Amino acid sequence: MVSKYYSRLSSAVLALLPIVVILLRYSSRHPPWTPRHDNGTTRRRLSAASAPSDVERVLSLATRPPHDQFTEDAPPFRVLFIVTTLSEYDKGTRGTTHGADRLKDLVLPILVDGVSSMVDRGWHVDVYLICGFQTLIDSRRDMITDALPPGVGLEVWEDAIPFFYEKKFNQQLKRDDQTIALAPHGLSRQHRYVVRDKLMEYDFFTAFEDDMRIMADHVVNFLEMSVEIERLRQRAEDSPDGKVYVKDAAADRRTFRGKSQDKATVGNDVVEDPLTAQDLSRLWPGFVRAEVLDSSIADHPLLTRSAIDNYKWKENVPPSFDYEKELGTIDPNVCCNVPPGRARTPPNPNKDDLLLWETDISAMGVRHYPGGIGWAAAMTVEDRADIGSYWSGEGNVYNDPDMKRPRRVNSLIGQQAGWMATRSQILYFHEHACPGGFLPPFDGDEWYNDSLQTRNGAVEFWSGGYQLFGRCYFNRILSLDPKRFSRQLLYHGSNNKQRTVSTNKFVRFSHFLGQLYTVKERAIKSLNGDR
Repeated sequence: MVSKYYSRLSSAVLALLPIVVILLRYSSRHPPWTPRHDNGTTRRRLSAASAPSDVERVLSLATRPPHDQFTEDAPPFRVLFIVTTLSEYDKGTRGTTHGADRLKDLVLPILVDGVSSMVDRGWHVDVYLICGFQTLIDSRRDMITDALPPGVGLEVWEDAIPFFYEKKFNQQLKRDDQTIALAPHGLSRQHRYVVRDKLMEYDFFTAFEDDMRIMADHVVNFLEMSVEIERLRQRAEDSPDGKVYVKDAAADRRTFRGKSQDKATVGNDVVEDPLTAQDLSRLWPGFVRAEVLDSSIADHPLLTRSAIDNYKWKENVPPSFDYEKELGTIDPNVCCNVPPGRARTPPNPNKDDLLLWETDISAMGVRHYPGGIGWAAAMTVEDRADIGSYWSGEGNVYNDPDMKRPRRVNSLIGQQAGWMATRSQILYFHEHACPGGFLPPFDGDEWYNDSLQTRNGAVEFWSGGYQLFGRCYFNRILSLDPKRFSRQLLYHGSNNKQRTVSTNKFVRFSHFLGQLYTVKERAIKSLNGDR
């Protein structure tokens, strides 16, 4: 009996040894985070020394020729493609048709698009489907398996909505007779448990809502930008003054520099300033959701009275299209060129058909970053986390002296409906960047001892990336290079926002990029001391 017990114990220890070794190696490269007390809470400081270190290797795996010979030293690129879906059939809300087969007609086609684009590159992809509905019957499971490319694995978590006790803000139960109840908003959290369990099995993870079209081009572009950021961080860490500089930067003749209007440590007039290693640890390639203008809709609200061409802030920040002559246009095929005949999706979109509604120019800044990043747009971020950019409203552009740079304004944050990352990037989120961690168990003071309470964040906090770009202090950027910019647009396959959201929220992406170039021109001009 005793010998059998020790035999099992020895087997268990031996099985765990590879994981322990990997974790020890990771720990040696990533020293413990340093806590900082801020208004009574503990925040994990973004330590430059603990930035991600596997992005170069992962990019090399992702960009190998599809038919390259795989070996033990050069394994295939392993991707876990996670999709969270609340309903198998549409409920008739938000511009959908009640009873429409959401799984078959929307979720599955764009899932197959994305996975196929990855398999075509020689990647090894598995799909993990997290379902808010009770049962995925065998015939429906077979429908998914048959549609996926050969060799793609499928796991399904059915009935994944967690239970919780609804509480007041002071963490007391809402009612004396409070009973346990379903927490539908908590479905968007469940992918974190999958990531935790599968973390050592894959090189890369994508976790998005069920109507987002995630293609291989998006992944490669994300990795390329991550590598550029990591190289800059290493350069800054190795430089004598701990900074990196823009090569051949323009002379800065300004005699006055703006001051922060909030808790940011920099003003809103940062153009080509040097960056520290810690700054670069907070820099992150972002995404924005896009829809395709459906001109077949009778009396389309955006086409009536040319609403789409009279967008907000057009007069304050008119678009400059000179970039199209020099660098080319936005490529709509990357995000949104789906095969003809798909429900909800117009075929063959052009550059002016791509629509933005998640943010607008008033929330954006631009900055000239060193190295291969170049000029990029800075999206909204927690004020205390801001590493600096030239705000579009600098110089009272919006004719409102009381207007401050938007920060945590929900309508301007730019929800991207998910996130992607390498294994060590996820470990960095969890162990260093995100207070309370990025992966379960989500306990402790940072979560008020109950992560399902909505004060910790609703759906967008978990699935939309709000945790990363709020609580975890990451600064998202969008490249101003049209080729890269096109690969940071994600198609919202439901294509329903254009029918359900106010028309004054929309702008064509081609015009939005043109507005960013106008802000860039103003930023360059400001270096001469002009406003």
